[in-house]
Amino acid sequence: LNDTNPRSLIVRLCDVLSSLRIHGVVFEDDTRSEAVAHILDFLSAQTAVPIVGVNGGAAIVLTPKEKGSTFLQLGSSTEQQLQVIFEVLEEYDWTAFAVLTTLLPGHEDVVDYVEVLTDGSFIGWEHRGVLTLNLSDDDPDGSRLRRQLREISAQIRLLYCSREEAEAIFRAARDAGLTGPGYVWFLVGASFGGSDSLPE
Repeated sequence: LNDTNPRSLIVRLCDVLSSLRIHGVVFEDDTRSEAVAHILDFLSAQTAVPIVGVNGGAAIVLTPKEKGSTFLQLGSSTEQQLQVIFEVLEEYDWTAFAVLTTLLPGHEDVVDYVEVLTDGSFIGWEHRGVLTLNLSDDDPDGSRLRRQLREISAQIRLLYCSREEAEAIFRAARDAGLTGPGYVWFLVGASFGGSDSLPE
């Protein structure tokens, strides 16, 4: 199923499910679109057919799932990623950090979960603030973005954004001198993975 636009994906899957005796579906795609996961979750809930998402948009972890869904995703949720990141920060005694997000859906949940992890901890976390970046077209040379990135003084930065946004942010961070030795960036979110690398 190479065509992952919602209509053709739903029609094709429904055709397969109605024409064959299927006990379950294993689904892999090359997209990083969360829409694929939502479609598969919906279809599982409506048809009672177990679906396993193993890669791409199908593996972007959704919480919560539709009632009655038997959609299993082999990936880590944003909350699980943040738990691991904070264990790494604790291990290396990197207690001062900042959170950077874009307006990507879920960014408020990320900020809230960071608060949960740090407020209830005995570690002396030094949260240096949250910066929400608005990557609009009215900054063609990236000067506003570079200025915003310099506003945060933390050398440890947790970044929640889409893959496309990350490319623009890292270009601006590199130009602002915020990617060299002494700076550690953690990318948070389901849209990162696979073998494609971000620009250096």
